[in-house]
Amino acid sequence: MSDTFLIVVVFGGMFVSIWLSYLFFMRGNTDKEKVAAMLPKDFKPDWQYRGGDTYVGYENGTRRLALVDWPIAKMVTPDNVRSIEPMDESIAGLKHRWIVLSVDDPKNPRYRVWFQFNSRARDQWFSKLKALKEG
Repeated sequence: MSDTFLIVVVFGGMFVSIWLSYLFFMRGNTDKEKVAAMLPKDFKPDWQYRGGDTYVGYENGTRRLALVDWPIAKMVTPDNVRSIEPMDESIAGLKHRWIVLSVDDPKNPRYRVWFQFNSRARDQWFSKLKALKEG
């Protein structure tokens, strides 16, 4: 009985300490918070996608396209996008799926949006962005 109690106390204490350290030290540093900090306050997207610390969102009324590839971000119109390409990156046998958007900016010409390992979602968003650029 005392061994079981000791195990519960040790692992319970570890769980609580990890949870508290996350609350205290990760505040403002989660992927969602990093992306939100890079977007303008008046940006209200009609559609959006966030994968990790990358983001793409589009606002129909103003025709603004928000691109975030943390730590850089840019607001452009679809006319400023030069090219949209799907990209696969293999790391340790796992294929990461990306969409690469090239824009008219000599300082940061490429923005990548991460789709984890999901080729179906990447292909769906690729066709959506391609239609936005062509339309």
